[in-house]
Amino acid sequence: MSEVVSFTPEQFKELLAEIRGGQPATGLGAPTVERSTYRSGFASGPGLEGPIGLGVQRMLEAGSPRLALAKAMGVPLAPYVLNVRATFPDVDTPGVPDVASDVKIVQDTLMDCMVVRVTNDTGGQSNIFQPQSDYFFNFQSGIEATLDVKGAPRYSVAPNFTPLSTLADVVNGNSKWPAGWVLTYQQQLFMSFNARIAPLPFAPLTVVCTFRAWIPVGEMFVQMTNREAFERLAKRGIECDEKYIEFWCRG
Repeated sequence: MSEVVSFTPEQFKELLAEIRGGQPATGLGAPTVERSTYRSGFASGPGLEGPIGLGVQRMLEAGSPRLALAKAMGVPLAPYVLNVRATFPDVDTPGVPDVASDVKIVQDTLMDCMVVRVTNDTGGQSNIFQPQSDYFFNFQSGIEATLDVKGAPRYSVAPNFTPLSTLADVVNGNSKWPAGWVLTYQQQLFMSFNARIAPLPFAPLTVVCTFRAWIPVGEMFVQMTNREAFERLAKRGIECDEKYIEFWCRG
């Protein structure tokens, strides 16, 4: 049987320090990094510790120092719904181009969900199976769409026509970035729609693409500049990299 190895309290502390790369330790739960040097991603400082710090980091990764500040302050985020609505007036209409969302974005807005519905606007029920038919038409209508962000900066999310149900699945679920993406007050959603299978089985019909977003409660972030957000983050113990600040405060 092997001999039992014992340590004095002083020897045990020295062993822990050796395991931790020379850092002093007072027990198994001792931190390996000082609070003032905590660092992750684009920022450092004690304000990044814990679950709140994780939220701040994610908003900095998304490019929104204002939403990062909201997370640091514990400001709640309220849901905000945007719709892009297009109507095909008759069965021979091939497409509906350049439709904008129905509400204006006035502050940094976190987008994280998309729901698509195709409604039958004929105003009657031709047979008892029409509700089931209309339900499944949502998933296999043959209607496709593009999705663009216009404004500053502008970019394409789906530059080519993509089936509506596929586009919604891409925005939702495990395929999305962990915290969605951010639109600012200078940006707007635009979509174009195309009926790949023509003629349409019935008309008029309306396509409604609904986006769920999140905005901070209150108005303090509406007119706030990125530089002011960085300064307030610094007061809360969150120091961002100079190059990161320079990029978001350029001009």
